[in-house]
Amino acid sequence: MDSNTLYGEKIASKWTTILFAFVTAFFMFMMFYQIFVGPLGDYPAPTWVLIVLTVIFLFLTINFRVMTIELTPEFLSTGFGVVKHRIPWEDIERGWEDESPLWTYGGWGIRFEKSHGKRRLAYTVPQTPRVALSLKRGRFQEFIFSTRKPGELIGLIEEMTSST
Repeated sequence: MDSNTLYGEKIASKWTTILFAFVTAFFMFMMFYQIFVGPLGDYPAPTWVLIVLTVIFLFLTINFRVMTIELTPEFLSTGFGVVKHRIPWEDIERGWEDESPLWTYGGWGIRFEKSHGKRRLAYTVPQTPRVALSLKRGRFQEFIFSTRKPGELIGLIEEMTSST
C-alpha cells in the first residue's frame, strides 16, 4: 500500500492456510511417491494429474492466505493475492453493514450468488463482519466483503461517495 492509500487492511486465516498447505503436501507426497517409488495402487492416477493438483493447491495456499482491502481517492479494492476486484467511487451508490447469516456466503474465498433478484459478488472471511455495497453499474448489483472494522469503512465509503 502506498502513501495514496486512505485505508488498508489485511485479513489472514491461519486455519485456512494450514488446511490448503496440508492438501498441497498430501498431493506432493503422492506425486513424489509415484515418481520415485512406484505406482499408487492397482489403478494409479497419471503422474501429470498429481503434478497439476499439487500446483493448483500450492497456488491456492499462497494466493488465498491473505485478503486485502485498500481504499484510495480513486477506488476501493478488495482481493486475495492476484485475484482482485477494484471499484471506482463513482460506481458505488451506498454502503451498509451486511446482516446476512454467516452461512449465506459459505467459507473463505470468492462467492457469486443471486439474492432478491440481484447478482452479488462476495469476498469473504469466516467469522468476520461484512460490508455490502450497492453498485450503479457492472456485472454485479452488490459487492460484499469482509472487514474487521465495518463502521470505520462505512464512514469512509460514505465520505468518498458523497464527494463524487
